[in-house]
Amino acid sequence: MTTTKSNDLNIPKAVKAVLARPLDRLPPLITDRSLASSQATLTSLAEIAMTPTSQISVETITMPKKKFGHRPIVIPDVAARCLYVALVDSIDKQLEPDSRGEGNWDAFEKFAEESPNEYVVDIDIASCYEFIDHEILRRELLMRTMDYDKADSIHSFLRRCSFNNRGLPQLSTPSDRLADLYLSVLERQLLRRKLPVIRYADDFRVRVDSWEMANAVIEHAAEFARELGLILSSDKTGIMRAKAHRARVKNRETLQKKYFESAKVRLTLIQLVQRDYDDVEIIEIPPDDEKALKESMRRIIMDWRLSITGRRPDMDNYKARELSRLLPLAITALQKDELRIDSKVFTNLIFREPIRLERVCKYILNRMDAFSEIDENWSLLRKIIETGRIGPWGRIWLLHVAGQLPREVSTDCDWVLEWASAQCGDRHEMVRAEAAWVASKFGTLTDDITVNILKDSTQISEHAIAAAIGRQGTLNASLVKSVVNAGPLNREAFSWGEQN
Repeated sequence: MTTTKSNDLNIPKAVKAVLARPLDRLPPLITDRSLASSQATLTSLAEIAMTPTSQISVETITMPKKKFGHRPIVIPDVAARCLYVALVDSIDKQLEPDSRGEGNWDAFEKFAEESPNEYVVDIDIASCYEFIDHEILRRELLMRTMDYDKADSIHSFLRRCSFNNRGLPQLSTPSDRLADLYLSVLERQLLRRKLPVIRYADDFRVRVDSWEMANAVIEHAAEFARELGLILSSDKTGIMRAKAHRARVKNRETLQKKYFESAKVRLTLIQLVQRDYDDVEIIEIPPDDEKALKESMRRIIMDWRLSITGRRPDMDNYKARELSRLLPLAITALQKDELRIDSKVFTNLIFREPIRLERVCKYILNRMDAFSEIDENWSLLRKIIETGRIGPWGRIWLLHVAGQLPREVSTDCDWVLEWASAQCGDRHEMVRAEAAWVASKFGTLTDDITVNILKDSTQISEHAIAAAIGRQGTLNASLVKSVVNAGPLNREAFSWGEQN
């Protein structure tokens, strides 16, 4: 079997990209940050990882869906991720255009709003990344690139990252690009029905003239998806009249106008959609409008709180859903406001939609530099943890925030730090690495804790533990030597930890 040679790839460029950009929807991980000075070593390790027999360490964590349920997320070790970026970058020009590119969401929405046909069919793939078949993907890669070595190297990489020859590592741009290629097969099959089709990520829309044809499109899509090893989402696949799409847009604009114009303000807003979660974000705010914007955002929060407590029985379900959609926007807009948002807003939001923990953590981090709210931040962290529903993805975020906060003499701070130390025994390697780094900041990393963490460490986290040992600076000399001498990556991470 032939393999791609390292001189066919720009691995140093890939290393810089991986270290410069956190994985999607995760904070900057200590497993990545501790390698800021290890670019040359990572390049060598990524080259070694090209060998088909070379082992790749992966960890699966769960990330919450918008309301209930969890999705498994497979994350390879850092060197492997560098190789993955280099491999896919090398064939980027031969792949499908990025469906998530600038302006594509706008086009996806207008496709329905401006449809001249009577019906619009929405088709969504359930758990798309988990079920992508490596052999089918390899076949499509060969057809597109005519490069056996590259297709074989990507196939080999993915097989070493999976347990059943299916699935892509999530939260990364290379997987998004390969998923676009894979889904283009289904898109072509739909286009061959001679109907207008558009796709954004794993969401498809098809324009049709009749109810019968709309149902036929769903049947065909289900059959074609099955051939690819995929299934349609029963919750998100459906049929809607084009005029209903237009009415929905009009209602949304009317609701937003109510809040924004009631504050007597003209706002320059651009709406973006984060993958899978349909959040709205502010891109530009005219300076004179900031005060009025904040007033309208406070009203959104107030009305949302009334809606979830049942004190607004007159509020229809559509408005309640739209308020929930606008709430992350309000939190972002008010993160530098002098008036702090009530912690009950955050705990209620996270309990209902655990995925919003990311936005709440960013709220805390953005307020750290602007306000002296140390007690309030530790208190909020404790309340969030006590709500429950905090999986490994959430624990990583909370540990990251705790590691950024200054220590405070308070029961809340002590409680959170005790919780953080307990996470050194978590069953997830990435959680343990973050917990060890937090413990080292506050001087609570002990020899016994370190020995226990090291027992189950792999290429994913051992260097991060070395960084924590370097930061702590007071551990047993023999223990330190056993870790630092395990390889150049550990030595470099240890030195980085000493300086940080």
